[in-house]
Amino acid sequence: MKVIQKTVLGVAGLALLGGAAPAYAAGSQQVQDVQVQAAPKYKILKNLSYSGPGNMPLRLGYYNKSKDAGFGWTKIKNKHNITKYSAVQALTKSPNRKKVPKSKASYSLTAYAGKYKCSRGVCRLVKQYKVTATVNEEHKGGSKYKFGVVTEHIIGPERAPNWVTKSLVKLNKKGGRAATAQKVNGESLVGSYKPLTKTVKANKAAAADLDYRGSYKLMK
Repeated sequence: MKVIQKTVLGVAGLALLGGAAPAYAAGSQQVQDVQVQAAPKYKILKNLSYSGPGNMPLRLGYYNKSKDAGFGWTKIKNKHNITKYSAVQALTKSPNRKKVPKSKASYSLTAYAGKYKCSRGVCRLVKQYKVTATVNEEHKGGSKYKFGVVTEHIIGPERAPNWVTKSLVKLNKKGGRAATAQKVNGESLVGSYKPLTKTVKANKAAAADLDYRGSYKLMK
């Protein structure tokens, strides 16, 4: 009986991490039940571009508010209000990638999103957030896939303002190129690989394309 239990758990472990389970008899209902019950939260929603080796899986994950526990897309969206896959990919592509101290295969990645207020062609920085993501490169249970994105959030409030997602989506689309233009009047979200100055001059011609932007470096 112990041998059978270990076999079932081993198959379930592979299913959890997207690995291929060995072929067992079709009548093994116990194995099938374990796979169905355990696998959904480990489903890979998308393989994201990654500044480290290979790609980085974004799994469905889960979030339990009462226990403040979870990981993956469900936690990122429901707890931290980052609401687009591409906003997560903006972080996994970040060149600011560092090993998490004392971890086996976890890395942190960072970016920045900032808000400018523009008037008469001059834009002043009024708000910025540092955004951080944690990923795990470990291949667990013999899976060919990494564990993937653990979480992503801003440093500050638990839930990011909606404009942070918009900024990161634009950052992912533009590849993090420096923003040099703003709206002549109104609010603009801007970022860059280089530190942003507190005040920038607006560029009316390019403003429409650069309303939202994220940054991988601190805005000053």
